[in-house]
Amino acid sequence: MGADLPKLFRFAAWACLVLLMVLSWLPGEEMIRTGLNTRIEHAVAYMGTMLVVGAAYGIRLGSFRLAALLIAYAGVLELGQIYVPGRHSAVLDFAASASGVIAGAIAFQLAYAALRDTPIGRGVRRANQPSR
Repeated sequence: MGADLPKLFRFAAWACLVLLMVLSWLPGEEMIRTGLNTRIEHAVAYMGTMLVVGAAYGIRLGSFRLAALLIAYAGVLELGQIYVPGRHSAVLDFAASASGVIAGAIAFQLAYAALRDTPIGRGVRRANQPSR
């Protein structure tokens, strides 16, 4: 399992990014809500994505760079909702997404610092090395 951890982190990172796009651009009548406030949904989704993307690429690319890229991605997805039937773009939704990214970046840094010398920390370091 240890050798597969880097691949798992990378697969999960890209799956999260694709899932964010699909859920962001799903037509309004096909959306399923959790029952939580939509801004909380945004923050949780982007925080989780940042944690997973951080595990896959955070050390090699840096959390700040990844956070900036993910916030830009959130902006593109939010603006794209203008063209989706039954959806609309909202600045507060974008702000919630960006807040989730920032919280995720901070949480990743804290978790990595605490787990650096554990099997998970070593897996994160392996995931962040260039593919062979």
